[in-house]
Amino acid sequence: MNRVMANRIETVIESLSRGAPVLVSRLQYLGDVILTLPLAYAIKQRFPKCDIDYLSKRPGAELLDPESAIRAVHRVPDPGEGVAATVRLIRRLRERRFALAIDLLSNPRSAFLIWATGARFRLGGTRRVRRHLYTHTVHVPADIRSSAAHHLYYLNTLGIDADIQKPRITVSPEESRRARVLLDGLGVNVAKQKVGIHPGGKWEVKRWPVASFASLAAGLKARLGAEVVVFRGPGEGGEFTDRLRNSLGNGAAYLPELSVRDAAAVMGELSAGVYCDGGAMHLSVAVGTPTVGIFGSSEPDVWFPYERFGPFRAAYVPVACRPCHSHFCDHLTCLEGLEVEAVERLVIGVLEQGSSSAGAADSG
Repeated sequence: MNRVMANRIETVIESLSRGAPVLVSRLQYLGDVILTLPLAYAIKQRFPKCDIDYLSKRPGAELLDPESAIRAVHRVPDPGEGVAATVRLIRRLRERRFALAIDLLSNPRSAFLIWATGARFRLGGTRRVRRHLYTHTVHVPADIRSSAAHHLYYLNTLGIDADIQKPRITVSPEESRRARVLLDGLGVNVAKQKVGIHPGGKWEVKRWPVASFASLAAGLKARLGAEVVVFRGPGEGGEFTDRLRNSLGNGAAYLPELSVRDAAAVMGELSAGVYCDGGAMHLSVAVGTPTVGIFGSSEPDVWFPYERFGPFRAAYVPVACRPCHSHFCDHLTCLEGLEVEAVERLVIGVLEQGSSSAGAADSG
């Protein structure tokens, strides 16, 4: 590191120590946004006087808006909102006079917005031409596997060596009340154990077969007397629900499509959740509900750093071709080979662990 860069780093550390604001940006994908929260916690712990703002698209911006670790959320305009909305966003960002801006996506749009903030110190990746929009680039070593650890590595530039903390999403009492009203209206018996599932997902290589979810739901109802609550993701309309009903039957409660905050509140009322690798899985963990995440082509080591924090388990089969990180596959052995009984055992395990943790907390 040359002397000029060392002086810049020393200056930004002094500014943050005095309370200068920080901007953290991860523009897209709900699960990825949640996995950046440990970085925000680490900044706040090292520089308790500084305010942390967040820059993201929907639904990440909507999720983080009330969170105590984040002072303010700046939503990136939707495509149909026009250039004027982006100009207004940039004006608001520049008014904040950030001492530090961190781009955890480093795509062309995020790099431009970070540059446009005018922040004195801008951290980002090493990709192509856009690296010139940062004052300092970060090359994360290949042996850092976890996505959350990958983000935290950016802070090494500031001399912060932080460990991963569990992401936390706080649900308000009013949001919880609305969730209970919704579940009651669907006929869910709140006195029973309640297990949420979401058989959907953007990519087929991340979706456990609906028939497997149906068998899991039937087993949980038969063995535990559990209520099964089915989530529906963005764009998964009535046809999707009809297909689920054909497989799962009418013994489950089918939720309408919910906002991300309302989905978090419902998850917070459940006893456990079983979700494919994606936003719903991360959201369930973040609200503290015992969770089983189902993995196909992707890696738990990268996307599921949660098992050490409580009743959270990853379900996968170690087939020879995984992880392939592909979005398409002609055999899906990694998902079709995942036995329902194995997932059911994990669900029962996290339910028991969650009950034990709750009992210990109550007695304490």
